[in-house]
Amino acid sequence: MTVRAHYEERFGWPVTVQVAERRLAIGLGKVLDAVTMPAVLGALVHAQLGIAMLAGPVIGHTDGGRWTFLTQPVAPSDANVMASLAEQDVRYAGAGSFTVIPAGEADLCWRWIAEPRPHQLLPSPFAVVATVRRVCAATPAA
Repeated sequence: MTVRAHYEERFGWPVTVQVAERRLAIGLGKVLDAVTMPAVLGALVHAQLGIAMLAGPVIGHTDGGRWTFLTQPVAPSDANVMASLAEQDVRYAGAGSFTVIPAGEADLCWRWIAEPRPHQLLPSPFAVVATVRRVCAATPAA
């Protein structure tokens, strides 16, 4: 089974192959969305989501400097919610966007920080954003 088929059959994700970049990506907006942030903040957010039993799959980017949290496809209705997080370099990617996913063990660039599990309920983007806000409020600015 190919890695693409694995994601499609096991998780129902709409995976595409970006041939020019030689990578797998998921179209966002119907099955899932994504929230991306710096890895340092992501580690704190992921830990807090785990405590709340809301942790979901997280992808580490090629340079190790950013993490992407896969979420339910629910666009934040208030643009100000996400705009307020721009200062922390947190971005919401929804309908019409793509997010790269690890292409298996041979993929040395993109890696799973927290791998997806079958039948796992993805967290709401609101839960991820609320956790970012709470972590940022509790962490003194550098």
